[in-house]
Amino acid sequence: MNSKLLTALPLLMLCTWPAFADDALAVMQDSDRRMKAQDEKVDYRMELFDGERLTFTRQLSRLDKRIANRMGTLVRFTAPAAVKNVALLIEDSGKAANDIWSYTPSTKSLRRLAGSQKQNWFMGTDFTYEDFEDYKLLNYTFTSLAASQPCLSWPACRQIEAKARSEEADISGYSRKVYYLEEKSRYPVQVDYFDRQGVLVKQLKTEGLQVVGGFSRPTAQTMHNLAANKSTRMIVEKVNINPGISDAEFTQRALRTEH
Repeated sequence: MNSKLLTALPLLMLCTWPAFADDALAVMQDSDRRMKAQDEKVDYRMELFDGERLTFTRQLSRLDKRIANRMGTLVRFTAPAAVKNVALLIEDSGKAANDIWSYTPSTKSLRRLAGSQKQNWFMGTDFTYEDFEDYKLLNYTFTSLAASQPCLSWPACRQIEAKARSEEADISGYSRKVYYLEEKSRYPVQVDYFDRQGVLVKQLKTEGLQVVGGFSRPTAQTMHNLAANKSTRMIVEKVNINPGISDAEFTQRALRTEH
């Protein structure tokens, strides 16, 4: 091989390297921007399965709002009576350990969760507390795994791997996540979760997308707990974009207010 060819090879490799290789963070930032309304309320029907067997059905609502330098999230069960008014408040400021509060009406107790407890399961579902958090773009490094290709029922999705940095890695229950962003909307229609040993333990899969108030939203999603052969399905019953939710709804006082 002559010296001219040897000199040209690095340039050729740079020219043929996939264009998606270094834009993963920009794509995630775009996804984050396109998903976030100023505020939002969603009503769900939750179905819990053990294998193929339906074990419980619940109703709940979720409120989200941008508040100064953080996102506020309030999740509250509305039925049945056994879980009514059990609630969760997350003050997501992008830190590894966000402020997470839970309220139990039977004991009238309000409890703050330590950072390491965000790995715990939420109310017998297949979601952990950290599954309700944002992308937390500053706490992760992002890498594109492949060019756009079909996923689930969509013709084109980008696969982007997220690995936690420093403090986030110390308290997260996951060693990494893989987001499948539907190319047109940049909505994460699937998320793969790998435990600290690198084993795929959970998958969140979206059944369909709808546009509400200019934002793409799922019609239903299922969290598949592969390790336990269980799943939690979230059917979206109503979405209200930018209804003007008060900041006061995202306080400990509001968390204790039973409806």
